[in-house]
Amino acid sequence: MGYFISLLIPRRQALVAALMFAGAGIAAGQTEEILHVFEAGNDGYYPESYPVVVGPAGNVYGTTSYGGGGNCTFGVYTGCGMIYQLTRPAQAGGAWTENIVWQFQGGADGAIPGGLLLRNGKLYGGTGTGGSGACTGGCGYIFELTPPAEPGGAWTKTALYDAPTLETECGITAFDAEGHYYGVGPSRDGNGSVCRVTPPRTQGGAWTEETVYVFKGVARGQSLGDGSGPLGVTFDSHGNLWGATASGGYCQRFQGGSCFGTLFELMPPAEAGNAWSETVVHRFSNLDQNPGSGVVFDQAGALYGITYVEVYRFMSGALTVIGTFDDNVPHAYAPTGGVVVDASGNVFGVSAAGGQFGDGTVYKLTPPAGGNNPWPQTILHSFAGGSDGWNPEGPLTLAPNGALYGTTQIGGNQGCNLFGPEGGTGCGIVFEIVQ
Repeated sequence: MGYFISLLIPRRQALVAALMFAGAGIAAGQTEEILHVFEAGNDGYYPESYPVVVGPAGNVYGTTSYGGGGNCTFGVYTGCGMIYQLTRPAQAGGAWTENIVWQFQGGADGAIPGGLLLRNGKLYGGTGTGGSGACTGGCGYIFELTPPAEPGGAWTKTALYDAPTLETECGITAFDAEGHYYGVGPSRDGNGSVCRVTPPRTQGGAWTEETVYVFKGVARGQSLGDGSGPLGVTFDSHGNLWGATASGGYCQRFQGGSCFGTLFELMPPAEAGNAWSETVVHRFSNLDQNPGSGVVFDQAGALYGITYVEVYRFMSGALTVIGTFDDNVPHAYAPTGGVVVDASGNVFGVSAAGGQFGDGTVYKLTPPAGGNNPWPQTILHSFAGGSDGWNPEGPLTLAPNGALYGTTQIGGNQGCNLFGPEGGTGCGIVFEIVQ
């Protein structure tokens, strides 16, 4: 199975547990629209921890890890997953239209698609299984999906890179101007790696994968290390890669010896073929707990992300906590999915719990008027469960017009009751928040 699957399962368990907690509050002037309710079966269910992609025409693309067809079974989950397109209505207030771009069939076609990237009108992504690699069920592959020449036609899927072994998997999260794709993958020592997939130099040649950096973790008997469990990478304006690790970094020698994660920077070599250089720019502590997402930049070059208890801002070598989460009305609780930042420096994210109904929120953090004052938190939407959905897990996507798009893992209808009464019913929704 793909590297990202191992991160997926414990994350769901943590979030379902977090739904025992509540919060409250909803801001006036915000409008939520449900764009699509998943129905299981061929339609897929449980959109996971990946953001949707918004195309130039305003269409929305995303994946579900399960459902969608194919004879796949992963414990209580069935179906091999699918990729969907939601088409904006011709007139405001009309219904969005779902088009299933691809239904994975298992076997060589793969299953459990991860997140998507949009480049030059084409979709790029990867699968957790499939291909011809030596792993049981295949090691997964990276694909390209080309839209049809005429509306309503079939998309064309092309396998670009077929991972031959577990160590050569690469869950892509970024690309550069030359068409190289960068992401994170496993490593033999279990600490994870940063990888790059390169297109062929000549037409018809093979795509290749190389390891950019292998994390060393924390050596036995030591307290400090370079991190473990990378959560994706993103480029800064200078061509350097940045990211967060879920663990490693600083490990305390008491209370079970927990490790708390890092922020890191990877600089490309001056000459091709030489090694990239890694710098640990911040080690989290037991006060921060562990990063729960990748990172994003604002226009000033500041870096943002989340841990299990906070939203942080990193700039000029210093980390500042700009948002905290407690189980008190009207706060959000249990942040997940990371954050996005608009041109004015406002930070937006989702929480798996809290809000008026205890079913999760979309929140906004506003830059303070002066210095190090606290960032005010506003709840833009409190999910109500039922038809409204609950447990938003994936990151938000910020469209050019300022609208926010995202998914809830559960809710929307009365199907998909896999977690029982405590876990909720419904197959998940896609939503839009208009500010």
